[in-house]
Amino acid sequence: MSLPLIILGAGSSGWAAARLGAEEGRQGIIVSASQPDARALEALKALGFHWQADLPDKSEGEVVISPGIPFEHPWLQTLRKRKQNFLPEFEWAAQRLRGSQIAVTGSLGKTSMVLLIADLLRDAGYSVTVSGNISPPVSEMALQSPQADFHVIELSSFQLEASQSYRPDRALCLNLFPNHLDRHPNIQNYAAAKSRLAAFQRPDDLAVWPQEYPVEVPTRARRVVAENFELPKLGNTVFAASALRKNLQGVMALLEGIPGVNAETQESVIRGFQFPAHRMQRLEIVGAGRVVDDSKSTCLEATKAALACISGEVQLVMGGLDKAESLDRLSEIFQQRSPQLYLFGHAAKKMKEAWKDSVDECQVFDTLDALLPVLWKARTEAQTLLFSPGCASFDQFPGYAVRGQTFQKLVRRLAAQSPLS
Repeated sequence: MSLPLIILGAGSSGWAAARLGAEEGRQGIIVSASQPDARALEALKALGFHWQADLPDKSEGEVVISPGIPFEHPWLQTLRKRKQNFLPEFEWAAQRLRGSQIAVTGSLGKTSMVLLIADLLRDAGYSVTVSGNISPPVSEMALQSPQADFHVIELSSFQLEASQSYRPDRALCLNLFPNHLDRHPNIQNYAAAKSRLAAFQRPDDLAVWPQEYPVEVPTRARRVVAENFELPKLGNTVFAASALRKNLQGVMALLEGIPGVNAETQESVIRGFQFPAHRMQRLEIVGAGRVVDDSKSTCLEATKAALACISGEVQLVMGGLDKAESLDRLSEIFQQRSPQLYLFGHAAKKMKEAWKDSVDECQVFDTLDALLPVLWKARTEAQTLLFSPGCASFDQFPGYAVRGQTFQKLVRRLAAQSPLS
C-alpha cells in the first residue's frame, strides 16, 4: 500500500498535486494555515484528502511542498529535524512526464520566453506542453498531458530552492537581477536557488547561463554562454532592445541542435510573437495614443528594460510595494531619458525622494485613479504612456494582472472622455 500524501500549501499547486495523487489512488492531507471553505473541504473529501492546519505529529508519508512555502518555514524545519524527505510540487510531478524536459528560470522574461520556446517548437512540428510557474502547475500537466515531445517548464526561485534532484534535459537561466529579496536574505541566496536548476544535470545535458553570475553554478552539463549566440538583426521589433535580445539569445542557444528550430528560418515566428497580457503589451485604444501596459514589472530592472525598449518622449507610471531594492539603479537611465514620472502607492514618496534630481518632472499620488486624470491633461500624441510599476502590487491590488486590468480600464475611460486629437 502506498504511503499517504502530505501536501503543504492549499494554493493551485497543492490542489493540482492532490488531484494527481487521487488519480493515482493516493490519499492524504493538505496542510495550510487557513481553513478552506465548506465547498473546498467537500471537494478534498471527494478526492480522498482532508485538511489540517499544521503538520501531523507523525508525518509518515510522501511530502510535497507548494512554492508558497519558504524553505525556512517552520514546517520544513520540522521535517528536516525529523530527517524526512520532501519534494517541491513541480519536481514530484515532473517525474511523471514523458518526453524531453526544457526548464527556464531567470529574473525577467521567463513567461514570455517559455511561450516563445513553445511557439518555435510547435512551428517545427513538435508536440509541446507548457507548465510550472506560468500555470498550470506541473501536477496538472502530468495529469492531463503527460506525454509530449517537449515539456517546457517555467521555474521560479521559490520552486527551485527546495529541489532535491530535478534534472531537465535543457536548462536556461535568462538573467539575474535583485528580486524577491523579501523572501531570499540576499542576492547570493537568490542566485543559488536558481542555480539548482543545473545542479543535477549530466554531461549530455545542456545548461545555458549568463556569463556573469553572482555565485558558482556547479553542474556537469555542457554549459553555454547565451551572449555568444548570433541572431538576425531583428530591427523594428522589441527584440532589437538589448535586454530582450539577450533573452532571445538564451532561447536560441537553448534550442540549438533541435531539428527544424532556427532563428533565421523561423524569423517570422520571432517577429510575430505576441507578448502575454501586461508584459510590454501595446494597447490598441482609440484616442489613447501609444500606451504600453507592463504591469508585470515588479522589480526595478524590469522597468529599466521596459524604458530601454521605447524611444522618444515617455510618461512613466511607477509605484506599489517596493522590494527593498536600491532605487539608485534607475537614476542613470532617468538622467539619460528624463521621462515625465508619475508615482503612486506605498513606495511613491520614497521613490520621489530618490529620483527628484534625475528627472525634470515627478508627481506623487495615492492611487492610479487619482494619477491618470492628471497625467492625461498633460498628455500629447508624441508621448508614449508606459505603465511599468517596478514594484509588487500587493499594497493596493491582489496581483499584477488586476493592476494591469485596472490601468487599462482607466485609460479606456479617459480616451473615450478626452481623446487625443
